[in-house]
Amino acid sequence: MPAEYVDLPVYHEELARALGFTSADLVENRAGRLTGYQRAFQFRLISRAIAISLVCLLLAAGSVVLAFAIGISFGLGGRILLLAAIFAFVVGLMAWTSFPLWRDLNSGLVSSIEGFVQPAEKETHISMSYGPGMGILSFYWIVDDQRFAAPGKAYGVLTPARHRLYFMPLTRRVVAAEPLSGGQ
Repeated sequence: MPAEYVDLPVYHEELARALGFTSADLVENRAGRLTGYQRAFQFRLISRAIAISLVCLLLAAGSVVLAFAIGISFGLGGRILLLAAIFAFVVGLMAWTSFPLWRDLNSGLVSSIEGFVQPAEKETHISMSYGPGMGILSFYWIVDDQRFAAPGKAYGVLTPARHRLYFMPLTRRVVAAEPLSGGQ
């Protein structure tokens, strides 16, 4: 049944909408290139990360100033310093994810892989010292023992079948996908 469903135009449209690509993007991706639209979308993600980083940097600096104004020896000052460290961690995390994406976008290259795509989920459990922990669910597509992070919206749309995934080489972000029928 899935092989028949993936050949329907509605499935192609749903997959394109969920991943945010057009038929023109797909033509360029087949040639190994990102389109201007795809680059602009990813640059918006980098811009958002930079904005969040700047806010966290300001909050970290403000927290350090406040902690020293209150006094580090008091419990509240130490907690505020811990908060500053968390803000600084967020800044580092944003930089760690943005630089490879920036390099991918500057190269403008797209790689592809084809094979049977199997959706997979991974739950990361985070325990909290002050209460019950929480689970963070990550979605993936597995092709030939290679794992690609999948946005939740696209994860829900994909039907397990043969596909060709187009992705940026460094970050391995999927930018487009197309189902393959027996003749492709």
